[in-house]
Amino acid sequence: MASTGAEVDAGFEFAFDNEIFSDKVLRIEVAAGSGDAPGSDAGAASRKRRREGDEGDDEEGIDSSCTVMGTPILQVKTIHVSSVILAAKSSFFLKLFSNGMKESGQTQATVRIADSEENAFMELLGFMYSGKLTPTEPTLLLDILMAADKFEVVSCMKLCGQRLIDLPMNLESAVRCLDLPCCISMAAALQEAAQKFFAESERYKKFPEFQDELMRIPFLGIMAILTRNDLEVASEVAAYDFVIRWACSWYPNSEESRRILSSFLIPTVSIHKANTLLSDFIQSMKSILKQ
Repeated sequence: MASTGAEVDAGFEFAFDNEIFSDKVLRIEVAAGSGDAPGSDAGAASRKRRREGDEGDDEEGIDSSCTVMGTPILQVKTIHVSSVILAAKSSFFLKLFSNGMKESGQTQATVRIADSEENAFMELLGFMYSGKLTPTEPTLLLDILMAADKFEVVSCMKLCGQRLIDLPMNLESAVRCLDLPCCISMAAALQEAAQKFFAESERYKKFPEFQDELMRIPFLGIMAILTRNDLEVASEVAAYDFVIRWACSWYPNSEESRRILSSFLIPTVSIHKANTLLSDFIQSMKSILKQ
């Protein structure tokens, strides 16, 4: 029996962008800018609005442009698609083709994506026909995961999540996993894997070395580093200086940065400093007892 999220051979590769086996033309408008790109706050907001709208009157339909409204169009692609295949894999396309909007009665439907989403979206379309994912690069898999969430392709979301958990993490993929919106499928498991990466990586054992990298790491990653048992704190002054700069950079609001510092970061640094002092004291006592 296939495991959850495993690849399946859908067997429809031959029909992809094949006019003979297609009943629709999908017009893909590629817009400038990151817009509602994978991982952006705007993307999470649009998904939330779309899902809230789905709970209301179906007659209001669905926003077929999906993203990046009001931005310049860089290029337009058209591909031949089967509405049955897309609707079978994607709740978004099921609603797009069946809810009474103009797209459901016409031979052409339009979606608008950001240029940063283009590769991921094309991989997602291929997955809906084949049931397979060829990319193995973590950042591209994360892009595909976000696209699959936006277009509601649950099987692809599960497969991307499992692939990402099985693959070794790097700094970029771990940071992006920590920033995944909680509404994303498998977000909790991916965040846990990312925290484990920061908690066990030898690179971040000595704190606060590699400060340029550390400044890019979000809160959960910094906490994973600060609370690791084998952390070596260079000096109390250096650690305090770093966590203050990090908090001010990530939380420009002074009240919020103060809360993060006083509630989490500075107490953690102090604990490690206390542990260092205790370790030095124990070593000194051992030396005295040996005399």
